[in-house]
Amino acid sequence: MNYEQQFLHDFEDWVNQQVKVMSMAKKIAEEEHEQEAVLRYESRLDAYQFLQSKFENYKNGKSFHEMPDLNKINY
Repeated sequence: MNYEQQFLHDFEDWVNQQVKVMSMAKKIAEEEHEQEAVLRYESRLDAYQFLQSKFENYKNGKSFHEMPDLNKINY
């Protein structure tokens, strides 16, 4: 694995870890009825999920600027 591939792999792992952490933190804040914290964790979670979708685009051979399929429902 070259340097760029290792960097992308490590960065994707970190983003995935952050999604898990923010999801857990948001659940805890919801249980404690801390609305300000819920909003903060939810916005961070949205940002990390957006980055995850960019990694999916990369894996699928799409360009960086193509919009990811966020919450797309197929019927």
